[in-house]
Amino acid sequence: MALACLLSGLLPAQAAPLRVQVVLSERGGAYQEFSDALRDALRAQQVIVNVSDGNAADDADLIVAVGMKSASASVAANKPVLNVFVPKAGYDKLAKPAGGARSSAIYIDQPLERQVSLLVAALPKAGEVGVLYTAPPPGLSSLRRLLAERNLQLHEQAVGQSSLFDALEDVLAKSDVLLVLPDIEIYNAGTIRNILLAAYRKQVPLIGISQSYVKAGALCAIYSTPAQIAQQAAEAVGQFAASGKLPPSQYPKEFEVSVNAQVARSLDLPIKDAENLHGEVRRAQ
Repeated sequence: MALACLLSGLLPAQAAPLRVQVVLSERGGAYQEFSDALRDALRAQQVIVNVSDGNAADDADLIVAVGMKSASASVAANKPVLNVFVPKAGYDKLAKPAGGARSSAIYIDQPLERQVSLLVAALPKAGEVGVLYTAPPPGLSSLRRLLAERNLQLHEQAVGQSSLFDALEDVLAKSDVLLVLPDIEIYNAGTIRNILLAAYRKQVPLIGISQSYVKAGALCAIYSTPAQIAQQAAEAVGQFAASGKLPPSQYPKEFEVSVNAQVARSLDLPIKDAENLHGEVRRAQ
């Protein structure tokens, strides 16, 4: 209802429909689910939504770039761009849009405070936390502080100084839990299964960043669904329709928690169910 008021009540009665071009990095999967949910959220409003997996149409008023491939390609479009399904570190490295057009983002990663809150709620007895990265992420100092405030010790290992699996073995030897930080060079379809197997052999649970991690063998994960991000994107489109300005870049507002109970049993780890963990993380915000 609030979105409807924002889009219809604040636009002049005779205003032309806002033309939104959704540009997918690829068809199918989460990207397609997002675009379908965004179209549904905007269906009753004065917004025309077109979806493509190529360049944006010349007559688009606003581009919604879905994924890093589309985000990178949309920099040259000389139009306002709302980027979604992009990690903060990746978005921060993008060049600014041509012609001074405004760019904003809804990140795919969760705020560090939320990730640490899940870790503490899921594994209250953990004291040593391991992370891997190819380059120090922008929030590393904040992560150190957040963990120190909870009397947790951070063990960080840069991959590149050694091979991925040498670095993994080193950090697992020191850690009670491996916390995933978004890094496509480390965590990808070609590596995740072996990372999970190595962690399992060392009896070190892994906290992931999507439901697919939990299905693959992570103990738990915190993430936002395509539908949740689509609703947040629809609100940003509404703000743009009303004011001509995009909101500041932001983390997802809503989130889900998933738990792999079988992994918990195999590691002999008592863990609350997903609903209770979600509630604890929500209250900690």
